[in-house]
Amino acid sequence: MTIVLLILAGLLVLAVAFVAVGHAVGTTEAMPRQIVVDAHEAIEFCAEALPDRITASLSYDDLRRLIRLHLEWVQAYHWAPASIDATPVVFEQYDPLAYVMERCHVVGLEVSAEEAAAVIEAHSDYLRVAGALHIDDPVDVEADLAEFPLLDRPDSPSAIEAGDVGDDGEAPSSS
Repeated sequence: MTIVLLILAGLLVLAVAFVAVGHAVGTTEAMPRQIVVDAHEAIEFCAEALPDRITASLSYDDLRRLIRLHLEWVQAYHWAPASIDATPVVFEQYDPLAYVMERCHVVGLEVSAEEAAAVIEAHSDYLRVAGALHIDDPVDVEADLAEFPLLDRPDSPSAIEAGDVGDDGEAPSSS
């Protein structure tokens, strides 16, 4: 009888372990792909991308500190949503510059706004190339959205009304 109880207890432990591992694997599979950013590679990329007038006045240490401050902003304001249904967060173009300049003042890093803006632009380019950051051009997004009617409103007109079809059976272009 003792052997039967030990076997049943072992099977119960295995079942609980399989359920727990299965849940953990399912949660991990649902997460977005993780990008690893190499700090040394980012510094080299930015140093090569910056204009000569900026690299003449910034040391590698200043560049490293500016990149770190920009990463603080990215971490604070950009995150992977818990669900796919989450709406994106839109920031103004100069939000990172204002944040970095404020943090430069706090940490005692003496750089101009032009230098910080150039580093932010170069570092953002690096993050895009690495696949860690995706930023749509706000002008393109607004133009794309302006072309489409609101679909979730019952009173909004259809993109192609019955009378909008031309002689060739095609809808007229909006250009």
